[in-house]
Amino acid sequence: MSTNPRYLTKSRFKIGMNCPTQLYYTNKKDVYADSNLDDNFLMALAEGGFQVGELAKFLFSDDPVNEKITIEDLAYDISLQKTKQLLEKGGKVVIAEAAFQFKDFLIRTDIIVKEGNEIHLYEVKAKSWDQETNFWTKRGEPKLQSAWLDYLQDVAFQKYVLLKSMPGCSVKAHLILADKDAINEFEGLNQQFKIRREDGLKTKVEVKNGLSKKDLGTIPLAIIPVDDECKWIWENTNEVFNGTELSFENLIYAMADAYKSDIRVWSDIGKKCKSCQFQVEDETPTMKSGFNECWINAGLKEVDLKKPLIFELWGGLAGGKSYADKWLPEKKYFLSEITEEDVQPKNQKANQNPGLSPTERRVLQIEKSKSNDWTPYLDMEGLRSAMEDLEAPFHFIDFETTMVALPFHRGRKPYEAIAFQYSYHVMDTDGTIRHESEYLSLENTFPNYDFVRALKKDLDGKEGTIFRYHNHENTYLCLIYDQLMREDEKKVPDKEQLMQFIQHITHNKDKNWKGMYDMEDLYKWVLSYYYSPFAKGSNSIKQILPAVINDCGFIKEKYSRPIYGTNEIPSKNFKNHIWINSKSKFDPYKTLPPVIEGFENEELDKIEEMVTGMQDVNNGGAAMTAYSFLQFSDVPSAEKEKIRKSLLRYCELDTMAMVMIWEYWRKECGFATIGF
Repeated sequence: MSTNPRYLTKSRFKIGMNCPTQLYYTNKKDVYADSNLDDNFLMALAEGGFQVGELAKFLFSDDPVNEKITIEDLAYDISLQKTKQLLEKGGKVVIAEAAFQFKDFLIRTDIIVKEGNEIHLYEVKAKSWDQETNFWTKRGEPKLQSAWLDYLQDVAFQKYVLLKSMPGCSVKAHLILADKDAINEFEGLNQQFKIRREDGLKTKVEVKNGLSKKDLGTIPLAIIPVDDECKWIWENTNEVFNGTELSFENLIYAMADAYKSDIRVWSDIGKKCKSCQFQVEDETPTMKSGFNECWINAGLKEVDLKKPLIFELWGGLAGGKSYADKWLPEKKYFLSEITEEDVQPKNQKANQNPGLSPTERRVLQIEKSKSNDWTPYLDMEGLRSAMEDLEAPFHFIDFETTMVALPFHRGRKPYEAIAFQYSYHVMDTDGTIRHESEYLSLENTFPNYDFVRALKKDLDGKEGTIFRYHNHENTYLCLIYDQLMREDEKKVPDKEQLMQFIQHITHNKDKNWKGMYDMEDLYKWVLSYYYSPFAKGSNSIKQILPAVINDCGFIKEKYSRPIYGTNEIPSKNFKNHIWINSKSKFDPYKTLPPVIEGFENEELDKIEEMVTGMQDVNNGGAAMTAYSFLQFSDVPSAEKEKIRKSLLRYCELDTMAMVMIWEYWRKECGFATIGF
């Protein structure tokens, strides 16, 4: 059996560029807790990254499977040997997963094409590209945009190793990206690339037997040359190692030496630490926490890490400002060390919305942290006044959606909006609650127009007020509106009616409309009228709901009884359900079974933020990943039915969570509630 040496690989290079200290913690899963152990599989489901990699092979080969262009072996020595053998054949050679080693560096390239002494290197990324995409900043000195820097550094590292390991050859580097301008010509493209896990964490994509390049038509991927970008990265210094300026070449040698020698290079504490994968959440851990060790090295004690860190400070509506970047270099680590002056903007603007301004909300959080005050802030006067302006009944909706690099359907482009599920609760004037309706499509058909038809049937012509949580529902309905605009009326006969309905319940600044029943954003109500220390600065509904339960004895007691899914509160998917109990740590989301067997829902929810980069959203990562799992995998009917039921329960809780928040506020403000 071959034992792989400690090379600096592509993945370890990426880790080191983010934080060199993590090189010491990585590949020690028996010692250090690592929340990213399953990320390859999960991210492949969420983005379709592995499938895009397989599709890209058809850009260079008529039949990549039968032509056997991929080196499957994971052992370094075997993959290196097979790469050498293929290159020695001469002529034009196409290899996927080719291995190249130089000194302490080793790379597995997505695709290379070698002809004579010229090698073309292709790195495949499940990231969108269109004609307006620019890797460079538009102002000042030539500089790469931060959004693209990680991807381009990855290619620059590979090109360096490839040049050094193949002396006498020239190397041209390219990115392959999902082309948002290209239309998929193949129905069921996702069904041609099925994903599964092998041997624990290994991810495998099976390409449908006999699939050829001519079958696919136009492949919706773009090839972008990036040699200039690689050159810029090589020629500019960076400060990854404790602020020491190093050339790119010296930096990668330093990282390779640290990893090979198993030396921990301490990195400065920074905002990157917030998303550190080497954290332990369990209060009695059996695994070490790399996160804690870094902070202790910075001068803190173990007991200090139980205090609220500045990462908890809500940073929303701050104009892109990073408070961590500002204060951590000053060794301000805790919320209690921040003053009101620290969060005051340079140009104070009048609050355009009722209730708390963003700055007032941050000041409130700081003050409560300093005084160890865990009582909630609830602006009952403001809430009561705002509630009186709303018409009952109250309709609560939540969507589950996705955007993937590999279009599922013919005529669609990469990263087009797909809306596959919603849940709908109603609260009447007297406080009566019921789960009114739901929609879920798991078939291999484009669901968006049936989705809107079902929503229109449920909401059109209804009196009252519609609530959503954050911008998600408004954004997706507007995206579907744009899709409908491009459709032929012969294909979608009710196109105009669907578009009118969307306009009726949404707003769109670009197209200058605001519907008569434009949805109310419950998230904005939270920001304006409610703050709970239990949410730890987050305003995601999955943090706000447990906070409400801590803050409201009425809600806690009411839903600790088996009243949900009864005549008292009818449900589509639950019977006599208890939402709140000590076993689930008083968090209703923990009463739900996993949507995908083997993964906790919380783990899947993190995927959405990783894919979109958005925080404080409704966090539908579990549903998004499960939907892609069903689209990209061969799932037995019994397992598919289990996932279907789990998705229905999961989405139902999202709207019930909104109901509980609204019910808490109505109770406190003296409006009608149904209780005991």
